[in-house]
Amino acid sequence: MEYIIKGINQTQVNVKAGMTFAAGLRSILRQDPDIIMVGEIRDTETAAIAVRAANTGHQIFSTLHTNDAPGAITRLLDMGVEPFRVSSSILGVVAQRLVRVICPHCKEAYQLDPGAPERQFLCLEPNDEITLYRGKGCEKCGNIGYRGRMAIHEVLIVDTELRNEIVKNVSTGELRQKSLAGGMISLKQDGIEKAKQGLTTIKEIMRVAYTQESNIQS
Repeated sequence: MEYIIKGINQTQVNVKAGMTFAAGLRSILRQDPDIIMVGEIRDTETAAIAVRAANTGHQIFSTLHTNDAPGAITRLLDMGVEPFRVSSSILGVVAQRLVRVICPHCKEAYQLDPGAPERQFLCLEPNDEITLYRGKGCEKCGNIGYRGRMAIHEVLIVDTELRNEIVKNVSTGELRQKSLAGGMISLKQDGIEKAKQGLTTIKEIMRVAYTQESNIQS
């Protein structure tokens, strides 16, 4: 354990001693907890226990390694958790990726060249103008133009329509399209807004937020 937090009971995973994520979660459930945080759902057993716990009134927080928010749902399905259990247990998913922040000491505004590849990423017409920002590089940032990092996010709220799609065991792509149609702000969209605000560069967003749906209105 890295930190001792007052009011929080923590259990450290020790596979050699038999304390796996699944075993730890089963032990925690016997303590009648209000909220449970599972560091990571790595296997089918842990996923099944976490979903069952959520369906019996426990508030569960956890992490999964996926490309985007809808991918977390299909990952649980791929692990063998029944679609109806996943549908009834998930309230929402937050996906995030880190991008570099433009150095405030050397930030400058610029206009995209007519043939710049960023134009296609931004779905711009040839005559469209947009002001973006970049770092020239200075001694404050080691001449790289960036200083620090920040997160871009994708927040998926699971509503009734989406629950019906989950029960059908649809693909990640179909879930993503439904989510975007329902108003989800994608990693790409959130990143573009932050680039327009001068917080990061559009090249950073292209580097970390590219998906198969990038050429779709997302």
